Amino acid sequence: MIIKKRSLSDFQATVSVSDDDESSGRLKMDMGTCYFPKDFDSNPESLGQDAHFICQERQAFGVADGVGGWARKGIDSGIFARELMSNYLASLRSLNPGRAVDLKETLLKAHSMTAATGSSTACVVSLEGDRLCYANVGDSGFMVFRGKRLVYRSPTQQNYFNRPFSLGNWVGEGKRPVSVFLGEFDVEQGDVVVAGSDGVFDNLFGSEIEEILQESDGESWPQDLAWSIATVASMNSVSQEYDSPFAIAAESEGIEHVGGKIDDITAIVAVIELDQPCVSQEK
Repeated sequence: MIIKKRSLSDFQATVSVSDDDESSGRLKMDMGTCYFPKDFDSNPESLGQDAHFICQERQAFGVADGVGGWARKGIDSGIFARELMSNYLASLRSLNPGRAVDLKETLLKAHSMTAATGSSTACVVSLEGDRLCYANVGDSGFMVFRGKRLVYRSPTQQNYFNRPFSLGNWVGEGKRPVSVFLGEFDVEQGDVVVAGSDGVFDNLFGSEIEEILQESDGESWPQDLAWSIATVASMNSVSQEYDSPFAIAAESEGIEHVGGKIDDITAIVAVIELDQPCVSQEK
């Protein structure tokens, strides 16, 4: 299967880039994204059920994956996921500059502002100094690679196999109480953070992402890495020959599943760099 490379404008995330960030010599994230809706080839207008954002000036990113079961009720959970991420980004931008982000409070505020019916997972991440802080609901998440080797993976939350925790608005009862997992991980210059919806991690092992990073020339932009990761995950998702992480997990639960798992695929790559001040040179 050949997948045509698509431009970022095809599936534009909400991206904010600040030209007047103050360089402090601290760590920063350089971020890029790639999104492939699972039904894009048959329906180029589809937005899928995933949503995400990156926010350079707040050094943050997030991803949400709408729960597909709502389609049986004629409800597009992608609308909920997109509204949730949009509200989170708006709440993030409303904070005073320099204030540390209370991830749980901000996520629950975004949830309270979201009016669409449906539900989704959510993983939101901020870099605070040298700490990668995150709040997670469900099975979206991230991995951290150091020296192109996997050193950390965020935990997932599931009620049972393939039924992740979620934030949502339910018909006739509104919002339900939700359990938000909070965590953090110390990062270093040169670390690579790979985040995504379960469409990535159900179709790629950590060792396969290691191979993609090892095959990069060391100068790859985060956007290029995100595209490479999403492309391989997309190819694996439609393969009947691939023994996927999802298939292995299903087998452990006594469920037969062959090949990859066809799904929307969102990949976010954040490279941890030193935020060095620019030095002008006069001739």
